[in-house]
Amino acid sequence: MSIHPMVDHDPAAMLQSAILLVKAAGYRVSKPSKPKVKDRVGPTFVATFADGEVTRMSTFTSLAKLDVDRGMRLSLYAYESRIRARARKCGRDSLVLMSLRYNPMINQTRLAAYVERKRAVPAIARAHFEQDGAVLASYDFAEPQRLAA
Repeated sequence: MSIHPMVDHDPAAMLQSAILLVKAAGYRVSKPSKPKVKDRVGPTFVATFADGEVTRMSTFTSLAKLDVDRGMRLSLYAYESRIRARARKCGRDSLVLMSLRYNPMINQTRLAAYVERKRAVPAIARAHFEQDGAVLASYDFAEPQRLAA
């Protein structure tokens, strides 16, 4: 086998001679590794709020050490997003924000009501981690849990 790739016309031989040439130049040659198949998602954190609303959030956490704080935080954000979407669908948020933009002094009471409604996310009453239909850990809070803002 020759070193020069132009001498041989066989593609396999050309590749082999190119690899030899690259190795001779001091480079490391290895086959590309196959990417990992990522068909499993992390455990799902299912939170039931005091008002009965349920959120399901997939979390990136170890199965050995489940991160409850992360699951609660993600569920809280999902709840807030859901409430905002419902309010936006009814047109309430946009009306309050538009009226505040045009005349902020008159609408201080409406602003206070808007801020209070945003803060009024109920506490999490029950929660559990699950994966593939199996419950990994469950939490039943005697006193509903609120996250510090």
